[in-house]
Amino acid sequence: MFFQLLSIATNVWSKVWPIAIAILFFGFIIFIHEFGHFIFAKLFGVKVNEFALGMGPTILKKQGKVTKYALRLFPIGGFVSMEGEDEESEDENAFGKKKVWQRMIIVVAGATFNLILGVIICCFIVGSQEYVGTNRILNFYEGAVSSSQLQPDDKIIEIDGKKIFSDYDISFLMTRNNSGKYSFVVERNGEKLSLPEVNFSTKTGGNFAFDENAAISSLSAAITKQGLEEGDKVIKVNETEIASGEDLVLAINSDSDRIIDFTVIRNQGEVSVEKVKLNTVTVLDFVILGEEKNVFNVLSGGFKYAVSMSRMVYLSLFDLISGKYGFNEISGPIGTVSVITEVAQSSAAVADWSSMFMMMALITINIGLFNLLPIPALDGGRFFFMLVELVFRKPIPAKYENWIHAAGMILLLGFMAIVSFSDIWKLVSGIGFF
Repeated sequence: MFFQLLSIATNVWSKVWPIAIAILFFGFIIFIHEFGHFIFAKLFGVKVNEFALGMGPTILKKQGKVTKYALRLFPIGGFVSMEGEDEESEDENAFGKKKVWQRMIIVVAGATFNLILGVIICCFIVGSQEYVGTNRILNFYEGAVSSSQLQPDDKIIEIDGKKIFSDYDISFLMTRNNSGKYSFVVERNGEKLSLPEVNFSTKTGGNFAFDENAAISSLSAAITKQGLEEGDKVIKVNETEIASGEDLVLAINSDSDRIIDFTVIRNQGEVSVEKVKLNTVTVLDFVILGEEKNVFNVLSGGFKYAVSMSRMVYLSLFDLISGKYGFNEISGPIGTVSVITEVAQSSAAVADWSSMFMMMALITINIGLFNLLPIPALDGGRFFFMLVELVFRKPIPAKYENWIHAAGMILLLGFMAIVSFSDIWKLVSGIGFF
């Protein structure tokens, strides 16, 4: 009986601890954001009514001399409630009574603290590596396609018109264009050289997994929506007969546009699934030079990593708006905690927590930059109104600003509700709702 209970407890713990770590990581990032607002509000003498982590009903609270400190039920955010922030107040320590430049600093302090935390984590990541990555090519793998145009010791300056800050940029920028053809600018023998069409080989990736008999064992949400199902046994790709997993790989890779007509055995009958668009990935066929670590290149490398991640966030947002990515690629707090949980489990399995810290850096930078967008109800939206006040030396009437922020908050809450529903749907069904 004891060993049965111990086994049950062990199984429960194996599922609970990654979720607990995910919530703690996410909560720490939110704490840093709110602490930024809080510390500068206190520094400028603003009365802070409440400092809360989480949303919803209060679980724990402690009343300080002025401020109430609270932990709330749902670990999906937090807030700093300042006197006179969203309403008129005659208190001399009200937020609205402070100088506009002080209010501007308080408003952007949360996002700034997130970005600083991102830089610190990136420095830690770089410092934990054996070498500090550069943007210089060391050598090529055997059979490298790109070696016909690139050379060892080339310093990569740009890819597809985007400047390279760190080795992180190289892999990211080469995932945005899956054609296998890229525009490079390199420094070679002290001179800048433009290479408008550097070719790389490509392969399919992230679509589905299959066994040695070409039976599909798992699929991505995008491929499921196109008609393939788990358990399908592929017997034909276009006009090519398939007898094994090896045949399947060869047939798919021989199709240049990766738009495939499948014939599969499903429920003992033949089913045709036509024009399935497969994702492709570029085969990065060179090795980047690594430098011996020292204090200067670790700090510099960490800062450059943070800059690279910041640009990745904005480029990903642009890709989302332009339609390159669909709504299913967006994750809210629920989806974020789920992803962190998966990363925690995989990190623990291999005893390497670098992926976990990389995820944490990306999330804190993402939160910082998102909050700086000039959208009503976000820190960036409030900053914009204060900037108008600073320029024209006259504030926008409070009631109009409050209406705009209230409308923005309603839209954001609605958006978050949809995203949260999508997150839950993906967790339950394994595929996107939209």
